[in-house]
Amino acid sequence: MKNILKITFFAILLISISSCTNDKDPVATANGLNLKSLTPSGPFILSPIGGDNDVTTIAWDAVDNGVPTSPSVYEIQIAKAGTNFAKPIIASPSSTDITYIWKEGYLNSLLLENGFLPDVAADLDVRVKSTLGIEFNTFVQYSNVIAIKVTPFSQATFAFTKVGADPALAPTTLSSGLFTTDTEGYSWLEPGDYRFYTSVQNKFQASNPFYGNGGSGTLVLNGPAINVTTAGYYLIKADIGVTPTAYSLTPISALGIIGDAKIFGSLNSLPSMTYDRADNKWKITIVLRGARGFKFRANNSDVINLGLGNAGAGSPNYAGTLMQYNGIPIKVPGLSTVTLPYAVTLDLSKPRDYKFTMVAQ
Repeated sequence: MKNILKITFFAILLISISSCTNDKDPVATANGLNLKSLTPSGPFILSPIGGDNDVTTIAWDAVDNGVPTSPSVYEIQIAKAGTNFAKPIIASPSSTDITYIWKEGYLNSLLLENGFLPDVAADLDVRVKSTLGIEFNTFVQYSNVIAIKVTPFSQATFAFTKVGADPALAPTTLSSGLFTTDTEGYSWLEPGDYRFYTSVQNKFQASNPFYGNGGSGTLVLNGPAINVTTAGYYLIKADIGVTPTAYSLTPISALGIIGDAKIFGSLNSLPSMTYDRADNKWKITIVLRGARGFKFRANNSDVINLGLGNAGAGSPNYAGTLMQYNGIPIKVPGLSTVTLPYAVTLDLSKPRDYKFTMVAQ
């Protein structure tokens, strides 16, 4: 009886082992990921005119991983043509969607951030990456590759250049965002004749197109020079995206501090700060009260009024990541019962990237 039980037990064990050996877990296999033709297909010439428009729709078929699975995660990749994606650039958010629309601003910024030049057609390869699973146990497939041509654009900018001087060394103006043309900048100007030179492939040079005086504060391509009669510090503006085109040169006759952080005088911008031409900064040493605020104002008028904040690119109030026209007051540290002298500076030398410092003395 015991022998019969042993034989039966071993028979069941062998059947069980055989059964386990023949069972196989489903295995993902690379059965294909098809990237469809782009609609439209290009070539694409990006432009700041008309806002942040659609460029093209990228679409692909759902990936075939060989077995039923949870949805794969996709991302679009681009690379310089012919590099075999040695340095792929991620050109979409990761998503389970199988379509994505490129917008002008997104694609333009992506190209410029990765070394592609504005105004130069870039030959690109496009593919889609599919990822199944997370972290340590992922299964990746890539689609077929499509070649496209894209020309990015630069943010609106000019070099306000004295006739005969090098535009690369001239003071520059910059727009408030990719899709605006409201350029501005500040600089000391000497008397003479000036032109607004354009940037070509991120370079200012004498062979580039320029704009001159079209009369009544307007600009015209290759027009007569703009005459500056008085040396001084100026707010320089130029906008060729409006009708009629426009420019202005506003002398900064006084630039000072306003606000209740001051302990003397009225709230206007006196006493004036002093412009130091050696390091291109406005400076003052002034007694300020703790826990109170101040702002910078020019020409005793709120037309030029700089406070704290970031209006965001594209806003007329945009003055950089730290400052904003008509922004909130800059708070002085400490208690309201404490007053200290501060060395305060304002740096307007980089267009749309204005900065200040305040150091207790």
